[in-house]
Amino acid sequence: MQYEGHMLRVVSIDNINRELDIQEGLAWEKLTRILTHEIMNSLAPVTSISNTLLHNKENAEVLQQGLETIHSTSDRLMQFVDSFRSVTRIPPPKKAPLYLVELFGEVTSLVNLQGVELRVEVVPQDTMIYADHGQLSQVLVNLVKNAVEACVMRGGPQWIELRSRIAPDERVHIEISNSGGAIPVDVAADIFTPFFTTKRDGSGIGLAVSKQIIRLHGGTLTLSQNSDERVTFLMVLE
Repeated sequence: MQYEGHMLRVVSIDNINRELDIQEGLAWEKLTRILTHEIMNSLAPVTSISNTLLHNKENAEVLQQGLETIHSTSDRLMQFVDSFRSVTRIPPPKKAPLYLVELFGEVTSLVNLQGVELRVEVVPQDTMIYADHGQLSQVLVNLVKNAVEACVMRGGPQWIELRSRIAPDERVHIEISNSGGAIPVDVAADIFTPFFTTKRDGSGIGLAVSKQIIRLHGGTLTLSQNSDERVTFLMVLE
């Protein structure tokens, strides 16, 4: 601002610790709610069936069926715990020079597009990043697969765009867009929460792991656009 012929800069400083504490609390609340839901869904039938078996010890058929149910339920719970470990134990990225054109080509060959049109654009063509090839490929494959599923569910001619550009601050922006329709607001708020899923057979760790991988690379992964015309996930890398 200008004051009495002098240019002045006004700086406002505020303590954001309270806001950070609130956000951290909300994140833990979401995670705890989902963990509790999954664990109780597994333990409830085990408790019920084991109680039934205690009162039907001499019925071989009931005993066999009950043990099979307990085994399958326990196995699902073990898979869930293993998924939790995969979210919390992502190894540090082993970074190396990587051309995006080659990475995009590899990703498109790994995904079944199911008839959905895929548009790929790398600007400039010789864009190179320093990243873990396997981890970044995992993230992109997951995002493109999700986009394919959204497009197939919507039906009709749909498209997916996989694009990269270099921003004025020299960071690389990678966009994964699709025409599969907007993500509901209540769902969009939780899509990066571990184990949150709307898919019947989904594990709910794909986007959580993807976000964590990009964070370990020093970047960010966000839902940057969410409308019926275009849904875009934006990955920003140093």
